[in-house]
Amino acid sequence: MKNSSEDFKHFITHLRFESVALAVLMIVLTYKSTYSLWWILIGFPFIDICMVGYLFGPKSGALAYNLIHNATIPTLLISIGVLTSNGILSVIGYVWVFHSAFDRILGYGLKHKHSFNETHMGKIIKS
Repeated sequence: MKNSSEDFKHFITHLRFESVALAVLMIVLTYKSTYSLWWILIGFPFIDICMVGYLFGPKSGALAYNLIHNATIPTLLISIGVLTSNGILSVIGYVWVFHSAFDRILGYGLKHKHSFNETHMGKIIKS
């Protein structure tokens, strides 16, 4: 019988595979759009602007990080972009989802309010 630590590792592995699939989908959707794949690389770092929240403490930082690093807002952007044929909104959403998925692949999950290193995917270990 597995212990809870093994179950957690199995769960995290599934989250990472799911994130790989999302990242690949965002690359494909960007490629199929009228926009260049360069948008993903150029837009990637702008998502982390939310890190300024940590200047006001771990609680504010976690709130800002978690607001930006979940799929709610970019999914709405993609939906509005597709429904209105506004390609730029869709591509911004693709870049945004790609960024969040890439972070999950690396093990950076949604943050707990007491520490940047504590996430829903476990503790981030500095090497």
